[in-house]
Amino acid sequence: MSEPRNAVDEVLDELHEIRLAIDAEFDHDPEKFLAYVREGEQQLLREGWVEAPPPARRGKSAA
Repeated sequence: MSEPRNAVDEVLDELHEIRLAIDAEFDHDPEKFLAYVREGEQQLLREGWVEAPPPARRGKSAA
């Protein structure tokens, strides 16, 4: 039973290291990270890899 737990702990440690690296790359600023993600999304749209989402309907709330 300890082997799966050790594997999970290893993955969690690796994810933590990745998060620290991302935080450092964007100066611990979530707005910089979001701008990077949005620019990547726009590039995928321009290159045709993804489709633009449909326009939001007016007068109806998203539930």
